[in-house]
Amino acid sequence: MSQAHDAASGVTHSHKKHYLRIGAILTVVTAIELALPLLKNYPQIWEPARPLWAPALIILSIAKFGAVVGEFMHLRGDRKIYYFLFISPLMLATTVFVLLSLLSVVMFRPFGAGYAVTAEARLAGYVEPSTGPAFEQPLDDAKFAAAFDGAKGKQFADGKKVFGEKCQACHGAQGGGIANLGLNLTDDCYKYGGSFKELYLTIGKGQAGGKMPAWAGQLKGEEIRQVMYYIKSLKGTNVAGGQPCVGDKVP
Repeated sequence: MSQAHDAASGVTHSHKKHYLRIGAILTVVTAIELALPLLKNYPQIWEPARPLWAPALIILSIAKFGAVVGEFMHLRGDRKIYYFLFISPLMLATTVFVLLSLLSVVMFRPFGAGYAVTAEARLAGYVEPSTGPAFEQPLDDAKFAAAFDGAKGKQFADGKKVFGEKCQACHGAQGGGIANLGLNLTDDCYKYGGSFKELYLTIGKGQAGGKMPAWAGQLKGEEIRQVMYYIKSLKGTNVAGGQPCVGDKVP
């Protein structure tokens, strides 16, 4: 009787140690899952292994789930048919989840590219703009000029994209203006001022009683700056068919 009791106690103690080990492993895995996204703040680590992070999180989640089900729900010691009936739908659901995740990254580029852009920007020493629509105070002239040169190096691609989405409908695809809608942005005339600061304020706060809308409610501060740089680059191009000069000529 005593030997049987001692054996049972030994088995129970062994089970406790086994569950404690499993619990410790699950804690470590959960900590890793929570910590991985924070690596975006360290682009020198994040960037080189960027393609591995999503698969790593999926693998860790599957392993953790399998440990919980197999050990704490005792599926590992059950009849094989139950194991098969449980694992088969799990593998199917995992496959569907992975495929849909890949599809979302391909089809919705802003979502898929968001993390990469943040890491690359920080790697280059860039301080990211506000994360929501907001109007930020203008930069001083020296910073505006330096940023304009940076945008020029990228051929004003970011600002041109915003212009096509928000400004083209009124100012035309080439910025020549549309009668009764938007002014010509390619001549040397500016109705509301042509300095960096004046253009920035016009785009952000709007003009003409709302005819020129205030984009601060829809665009981030950096987007307003980029489209302003692109508009500044159009000065003096004088596209064919542009609207007449309105306002003061700016040298």
